[in-house]
Amino acid sequence: MKYLLLTLISLSFVSFSQEEPSREYAPGVWELTTVDVDWGNMGDYMDGLEQTWVPAAEIQKEMGIITDYNVWTSNNSVAYLALYYPSHANMDPWTEEQQAEFAEKLEEYREAKGFDAEDYEKISSSYKELRDIRSVELTYQINFN
Repeated sequence: MKYLLLTLISLSFVSFSQEEPSREYAPGVWELTTVDVDWGNMGDYMDGLEQTWVPAAEIQKEMGIITDYNVWTSNNSVAYLALYYPSHANMDPWTEEQQAEFAEKLEEYREAKGFDAEDYEKISSSYKELRDIRSVELTYQINFN
C-alpha cells in the first residue's frame, strides 16, 4: 500500500510537470508612450503628430526598424503613442548609416510637404506647451492558449 501511494504521488507530479503552458509571450515589443495633453489642446497635438511623429514612424517602418505604430486617445486628454519593434535588437542604437538614411528620408518628406527644417522644429518644440510625457514603457503581448 505504501508503494502504491508513493507511485501515485510521483505519477501525479510527472503529469503535472508535463502540462502545457496556458500562455506565452508573442514575439516583439511595444514601446508605449503615455502623454497627458493639456485640456482643449488634443486637436493641435494630433495635428502636430500628423506632421512630425507619424512621418518619422513611417520612415522607421520603411527602414525595417519597426513594423507597426498606433496612436490612441482617451476621453480624459491622454494620448498613447505606440511603436512595435519585431525584436529587442531593433531597439538598439542606430548605426551611422541608419541615422543618415533617416535624415535623408525626413528631408525628402519635408520638401514634399513644403516646409523646411525650421518649420518642422517649430512644430516639434510646440509640444512642450501642449503636453507632458507621463511614461514610456515596454509592453509585451500575452497569448493565452
